[in-house]
Amino acid sequence: MKTTRAPFTRCVECNEVITNPICSECLAREMKVMVAEYDENLANKIDGFKIEGETCCISCGSLMALCAHCFSKDMYEFLNENNKVIAKEFLNRFDFELRREFM
Repeated sequence: MKTTRAPFTRCVECNEVITNPICSECLAREMKVMVAEYDENLANKIDGFKIEGETCCISCGSLMALCAHCFSKDMYEFLNENNKVIAKEFLNRFDFELRREFM
């Protein structure tokens, strides 16, 4: 019997299927650019982290297991605690269905 692998994996945080396979390190780079437009010091506090899984990032090709929604949610909460104006702009640029959750 031939064994095949499913073409998707689930996020380690929310257990949902990863539908936007962009790793936290690639997302963090883009988020830093956006936040630096408003606050360079706050931008320097944003970092991605590697959680290896079976999903391949479409940007860099690394293996990942944390979905864009969960990482963006964590970043939004961090920004909202530090600067509500930047957090609001962040939702406009990195939604990943966050507005539905927070609005």
